[in-house]
Amino acid sequence: MAEKKLIKSSIIVMLFIIGGKVLALVRDSLIAAKFGATYVTDIYNFALGMVYLLTTISYGLTTTFIPLNSEHIENSTISERNKFVNNVINIASLFTIVLTAVLIIFSKQIIYVFGHGFTSNSVIFAQSVEIIRIMFLSLIFVTLGSVVTGVLQSHKRFYEPAAMAFVSNLVYIVYLVFLTSRYGIKGFAVATVIGFFAQFVINLPRYRKLKYRYKFILDFKNSDVHQMFKLMIPIVISTSVVQLNLFVNRCFANNIYFGAVTVLDYSNKVSTLAYEVFAIGIAMIVYPTLSELAVKKDVVKYKKSLISAINTIMIIMIPASVAIGVLRDPLINLIFRRGAFTAQAANLTSSALLFYCPAMIAYGVRDILNKAFYSVKDAKTPMSNSFVGIIINIIINIIIIKYMKVSGLALATTISAVITTLLMMWNLNKKLEGMNIRKLVLSFVKIVCSSAIMGIVIYVINNFCMNKISSIMQQSMISIFISFVFGSVVYFICLYFTGLEEYRNLINGLKNKITR
Repeated sequence: MAEKKLIKSSIIVMLFIIGGKVLALVRDSLIAAKFGATYVTDIYNFALGMVYLLTTISYGLTTTFIPLNSEHIENSTISERNKFVNNVINIASLFTIVLTAVLIIFSKQIIYVFGHGFTSNSVIFAQSVEIIRIMFLSLIFVTLGSVVTGVLQSHKRFYEPAAMAFVSNLVYIVYLVFLTSRYGIKGFAVATVIGFFAQFVINLPRYRKLKYRYKFILDFKNSDVHQMFKLMIPIVISTSVVQLNLFVNRCFANNIYFGAVTVLDYSNKVSTLAYEVFAIGIAMIVYPTLSELAVKKDVVKYKKSLISAINTIMIIMIPASVAIGVLRDPLINLIFRRGAFTAQAANLTSSALLFYCPAMIAYGVRDILNKAFYSVKDAKTPMSNSFVGIIINIIINIIIIKYMKVSGLALATTISAVITTLLMMWNLNKKLEGMNIRKLVLSFVKIVCSSAIMGIVIYVINNFCMNKISSIMQQSMISIFISFVFGSVVYFICLYFTGLEEYRNLINGLKNKITR
């Protein structure tokens, strides 16, 4: 019964995530149409990148808060539980307010250092300062939301947190459709702050149903708070470095040409679409299982669950990477090529997307490996690995940017992601004294071969559509739809004949559900 409930919850959560991603594509399409690939979108994406870089603190807060609050749920009274939560809210909010004030005061200096390309023109510089100051206000709602979502997840309530992106994207779309012509990019910055506020508010009804009530409590000496912030440090550093990697790429792109940041950002968003929908969800589901098996010290089942999770990620991410790489032109044309987003911008974005595609496979596997390290209470290895990744990325960026421009930045990210993922695999294999690498390699070869055959079929279909259909939008839609249908069939047939264990288990599970 519990397994059925878990499956049902996972499906609903996945639907919310997919809905949020669909709206995100609509949002990005509208942004491209309204503002194009210009300095205006560069300013917005730069400011949003700064916000996301700082939200890693909130991610660390949520990650460390959940097990501690779960312990309070199990062992403490409602009053003690509320006291702990309110103390965390107040301390985190106080820190965020001070940080936000400092960032707003030093906004000009931040842009001089990290967005120097905006300083060449006084009007552009003034606009970038104004936008980034507005966007920094989002941090307050991000912090509040991180604690509230942590409360919900510790009670195994996932629907509202999963719907957060869906709600905020609705806010953005309403603004872009009805208010852009009147208030421009400045109004969109305000809408972004409102979107983060909406993410926080959507969790409050469930939060109150769980009998949480706000009281002003500020106790810096609390032992639970000390433990939480101590655990946060390596996780925040690790996650911050990942975001910093993206931010470094934006800084390099900012000095190429106006619009380069937008091209880089849009290509990255499309490449990580499948990763964010499926890989993050799988990592979230497998984490409690790995943690439980680690506590029980059941090494055999732990390794089996870990290998199964990695293989499942590869089953999804490898064909997705191949398909997106082959269909990059119709995908970019369909999503972005309209209004102010020109054919040249679409071609540049498509080129960068090709070099981003392999990274999504590495990201998916790396997420599982990170969760594996966290489950055995090792946060230092992912942290040090993240530092290695950013160093590799910066070195390759410096070497390759002269020759490949934005596409070079995408390639550097991919190379860095692949190297760091392999290093993580090596470290975990050493820590676990062997984790059946041979099985992983064999599975990888089977999935790559099946994906390659699928890629050939999709390539033929796409070429046929481009030659036979004159309208760019029609050929893009038809090519993507037919490629998805026939490509999926070909891939699953090929995968079936490889005899991959995880795929056979999936098929058998579906057969059992149908027969019931």
